[in-house]
Amino acid sequence: MTLAAERDTIRAMHAFVGPARLLIAAATLIGAASFAAQNQPPVSPADLPEAEFQTLVEKTNLYVKALNAVSSAQRTYDRYASWVDVKNGPTGKERYISYGLYEINESRVDDIRQAAQKGPALKPALPELDEAVVLLSEAFTTLAPLVKKAHDYYEQEDFQDDAAKGAQELHAAMMPLFRKTFEAEAELRRGLDTLKADLDRRQLAQMEAQRGRDYHWHLRNFMLAAKPLINLLPESANAPLIDASVYRARYDELEAAYTALETFKVEHPDAVKKVMMGGLVNSGVKDFFAASKFLRRVLEDKPVNRGEYIERVSELAEKYNSLIQRTNSLR
Repeated sequence: MTLAAERDTIRAMHAFVGPARLLIAAATLIGAASFAAQNQPPVSPADLPEAEFQTLVEKTNLYVKALNAVSSAQRTYDRYASWVDVKNGPTGKERYISYGLYEINESRVDDIRQAAQKGPALKPALPELDEAVVLLSEAFTTLAPLVKKAHDYYEQEDFQDDAAKGAQELHAAMMPLFRKTFEAEAELRRGLDTLKADLDRRQLAQMEAQRGRDYHWHLRNFMLAAKPLINLLPESANAPLIDASVYRARYDELEAAYTALETFKVEHPDAVKKVMMGGLVNSGVKDFFAASKFLRRVLEDKPVNRGEYIERVSELAEKYNSLIQRTNSLR
């Protein structure tokens, strides 16, 4: 098995998206990444009383924050896997062994720990998600100090003193925890997907009722239209091509939302100027929409150029990731 194939097994997600791995933004923020839902949502947000709905928002915010925190583990795993054979472990003779791996930020550990401690107690109960976040916390909080120990081991080049014995021991301890972390993350992400979409729709309707279709409404509407498009991105470079007709239908919805946002900006320039960080977000919106258009053109050009297709898919994921990060800073 190749290094890339072994990494795929552990991550439960192909490295195809690479550094542009999709993020989820909290329910109170502008947008959220989304992966294909495997199950029906455990509750229907549209039917909940307002008080219980707000508690559900709080709960999902905690779980979304926990998912975002896993990026710290992903980052260090990718660094480690860039130079070591993750199946067999380090030998001490690797060319780039001094790369070592990154530490896991303690604040990330706290985010996941808080989600596991507070989330399951909040109503309504979400048994599968509540269990997944607890499993995620158990694996992640055990992994973090091991990663710190490994970081110091490689930074100080201790493998030169013990013929890499410590490297092998650390590898054997870390790999099952990486696997458990990513498996629990995937389970939590799948479960949140459809539930989060229902929450977003209700919140969008609430925004319109309270303040009309202002800039924030149009931006959130655009982000919600972007999610179904992102759902189509393949997990592997070897996966079948995205269906061009399905992509086009979702692209058309995104284009309608983009046009509505741009029209609002033209008709209400003073309101847009008052949005702090609005310029940064608007450029991110434009970049993402352009990337979605480029991919549409590649898909509609027969035969599809596979190399350009892969490049455009990666670009769209990257632009979406950037847009999520920018909307998270919006005020």
